Amino acid sequence: MKRTALSIALLAIFSAGSHAAGDALDDLSLEDLVKTEITSVSRKSQSLSDVPAAAFVITAEDIRRSGAQVLPDVLRMAPGIEVAQIDNGRYAVTARGFNGRFATKLQVLVDGRSIYHPLFAGVLWELDPIPLEDIERIEIIRGAGGVMWGANAVNGVINIISKHTRSQAGGAITVSGGSKGTGNIYARIGQTSSDSTSWKLSVQGRHIEPSPLFDKSRDGIDRLNNAVVDFRLDHDIGSGRDLSIWANASRSRVSELWNTKADFSGPALSLSYYTPTQELHSESLVTRYRWLSDAGIESSVHASLNHSGVDITEFINQTRTTVDLDYQSRYAFQRHDILWGLNHRSSKDEIDAVEPYIAIAGSSYTQRNTGMFVHDDWTLIPERLKLGAGVRADITSRNGTNYSTNATLLWTPTRTDSAWLKYARSPRTSSRGERDISILGGVSVVPYEVAPSTYVNLPAITYVNANSKVGPENAQGVELGYRKQFSNAFSADVSAYSYRYTNLRSGNRTGMFGCSPLFGALFDAAKCGYFGLNVSGAGTAALFIENETTNGMSGWTNGIELSADWLVTPTWRLQLSYSWSRLNIDRSTNTTIDTSGQITERSAPRHYGSLRSQWNITPSQQFDIWLRASGGFDRVNLIDTVPNTTGQPTFTHVPGYLTADIRYAYRVNKDLEFALTGRNLINSHRLEYVSDFLPTAATAITPTWLISTRWSF
Repeated sequence: MKRTALSIALLAIFSAGSHAAGDALDDLSLEDLVKTEITSVSRKSQSLSDVPAAAFVITAEDIRRSGAQVLPDVLRMAPGIEVAQIDNGRYAVTARGFNGRFATKLQVLVDGRSIYHPLFAGVLWELDPIPLEDIERIEIIRGAGGVMWGANAVNGVINIISKHTRSQAGGAITVSGGSKGTGNIYARIGQTSSDSTSWKLSVQGRHIEPSPLFDKSRDGIDRLNNAVVDFRLDHDIGSGRDLSIWANASRSRVSELWNTKADFSGPALSLSYYTPTQELHSESLVTRYRWLSDAGIESSVHASLNHSGVDITEFINQTRTTVDLDYQSRYAFQRHDILWGLNHRSSKDEIDAVEPYIAIAGSSYTQRNTGMFVHDDWTLIPERLKLGAGVRADITSRNGTNYSTNATLLWTPTRTDSAWLKYARSPRTSSRGERDISILGGVSVVPYEVAPSTYVNLPAITYVNANSKVGPENAQGVELGYRKQFSNAFSADVSAYSYRYTNLRSGNRTGMFGCSPLFGALFDAAKCGYFGLNVSGAGTAALFIENETTNGMSGWTNGIELSADWLVTPTWRLQLSYSWSRLNIDRSTNTTIDTSGQITERSAPRHYGSLRSQWNITPSQQFDIWLRASGGFDRVNLIDTVPNTTGQPTFTHVPGYLTADIRYAYRVNKDLEFALTGRNLINSHRLEYVSDFLPTAATAITPTWLISTRWSF
């Protein structure tokens, strides 16, 4: 069946080239694509052909024709970006390795404003930051970008650019519904009030019924409800000045099934299922003012205020207020193009944790970061050779002062060729969660010697203690790339990189204690009392292994990335992306740190690939196919109730996969379109990820069908 489905998909792709019907593909000129103006590499507008970095642009047309309903699925198009679905709402997304539910080395921006969460320095993908319909393009920069974008821009930067309100005048409604109880609705109204002022207001709601568990042991409970309201106002003041204002509010509610809830009420530890509900909210007010001085200096000020909350029942409740201020200026003279800037972020939290499962050092804390940078692009040979160099200093409240540097060399021997060499160094400062949270990390069953050659199987609970001394991680490396437009119909780029990481996060064993006199000198009544365990008489037969987070690992990551864009005929386009990467963690004499390194290595898939076909059958009909593939990897088991005599962690293998999406769309006229989308049609019951931090039960990725209607007025 799998081979049959694959054969049908491939046949449909290649049969498209044999048809001449249909208009030329809209907005798909490859020559225009190479000239696309992007802003995320150097915080200034420059064409893709002049970018000395591995860059990839996803357009609004790409998003629409993908059939994707959420942002992480859209990002699967780009080489070097790893996306794995955990359940209906949660995703693991990273660039160039180190993926996880709380991946920390990817900076994500919306119109230049960072949306990473200071609690864990990652992105809550289940909280929609912006409706897909409102996105103009997504700029994806792989590799370190710390000089321009500061904390988290270690392995890449994703900048989501929203549509200018001039292009969103009038109204639009999109309604989708399908299998798995999936329902989406989007509505927008906009107006151009004058030649200089325009605005838009959009709302979106999403609902998905629970997914099946991968092991089919019981029903899943990951029912998702999302809502987002987004407002934007643009005003052209004149004389090179403009003002933009955004206001955004999001809500998300999703439940999950944790494989275990530790129960210490009996004479021994028992495990049961736990079904917490996670509720998220975020409200933002953002403004940007840009102006051009009489001296020719381009400047902008970006300010934002965000209030957010995370509430996981019987686990943690957090509210946070974050203020961001960002200033930058640009001045070009002779052969120099200098950019400089200053930014400040202040984020105050209030956290209640449900002990003993999770504890926080300090219920309230204000985290501050101030950064300053300067960057120069120096033209050595006009239209041929350009040298770039920059430095940034970030002064943090807990990690001192950290420096980022970069240097690039861009060679453009012809108007259709460009090659670049890049060196970059970026730190990743520690988050509040890494420094201040203590948490039950996992449960296993181990043999314990109670007498010479006499063993009993006992539950061993891993408890990770807070460590306020956790410092920044560091990455530095080189990248070599080449971009070529072979013709008006075919372009490609390839990049190779090698990065060295030091002071990476790892676990480090700090002690052990038991809750029964059975453990002799390891018996610790005070610590057991904290967990509410019985220590009288025989006590509780439970062994605790104490760890802490530390900067114990170092290693290398190497990889190659390829993308190609081919307009086979005026009505048929193919887009290919592929990435290969390998992570090598240094071996350590510390057994716990060495084990952490092996776990990290085994969790990194080597291969990712994407092949998309877009075909205009007729002026009113479109047919798209998207093939995706991933290599397999191993995830450590946080919960393992099978007795383990080796003392080593056990793993669940996540197999590699090949799957396909299809989309057929019919345009009644320029204002009305109907579409049928099928997603994940190959490998009908597959596993993409096993949670690496919280013991979420693994859910299955299954095929879904959606019918969509889009009406503009």
